[in-house]
Amino acid sequence: MRLTDFLAPAEVIVPLPHETLASAAQALVGRLVASGAIENAEKLERRVTDVRAENVAVMGDRAFLLHLRTDAARDLRAAVGIAARPVVRKLADGEIQCARIVVLVVSPARHAARFLQLVRAFARVTGDPDVVDSILQVRDAEALVAHPAFAVELPEELIVRDLMTERCRTTRADVPLTEAARDMMRAGVGALPVVDDASQVIGMLSERELMRHLLTTQVLGGSRRPPAPGTAGRKTVRDVMTRQVLCVAPEQPVAEVAALMTNKDVERVPVVREGRLVGFLTRGDIVRKLIGP
Repeated sequence: MRLTDFLAPAEVIVPLPHETLASAAQALVGRLVASGAIENAEKLERRVTDVRAENVAVMGDRAFLLHLRTDAARDLRAAVGIAARPVVRKLADGEIQCARIVVLVVSPARHAARFLQLVRAFARVTGDPDVVDSILQVRDAEALVAHPAFAVELPEELIVRDLMTERCRTTRADVPLTEAARDMMRAGVGALPVVDDASQVIGMLSERELMRHLLTTQVLGGSRRPPAPGTAGRKTVRDVMTRQVLCVAPEQPVAEVAALMTNKDVERVPVVREGRLVGFLTRGDIVRKLIGP
């Protein structure tokens, strides 16, 4: 399948007359609604108005790529706008981002795999400065849809093995908690799988578990009572780790795993084969692969 299979002239705005990303996105929603691709227009309009940072990829100063999985969409569709002047997005910290191309991709949950492929394809197209320069020369919707850049085949479906980190840091249940926490900080990682002697995953120690532990101790509790003698360093990873760990297999489709991670609000997952740890996958790994070159 090609990008053009999900894009029609009626869902393209050239020129895009809006000055802000929010108003440009609402205009693209209007085109998708008019084409019949949207089940619940009001719900999608709210999503676009309050779009989260993780749903917007900024391709340098070339394009904004908004990608939303939502039951407001009846089908997997894309809308594109080309502005004569840069569209502006102002961040909370005052930073200004500008781009002339705005892409909106929407999909119901059942098309998770194709959704990721479509987002990845648009990211590759808008990530190439030379291709973007030629796209900016088009004068109408028909010419944009007919542009050779949008005739590209969608990339093959990714599986977890394509993205995972194979040699990941781990810890053991009997390691002192302070030692494991320092290891996390030194390595700059947000979690450590906890494994036994056979490399079987038995738990996970993450910043979430550490924070929960700190909130129940004097470190953040505001208590002035000194700790009981000899208790400060007794805690081990086993005392704090979570034993409820979502694990995935190397051969699982990334789209399926991404949906699981989103639905379960999980930042990272161990990758196991027959119970043994063989890798680690994070949301950042997925986003970097989809949006990167």
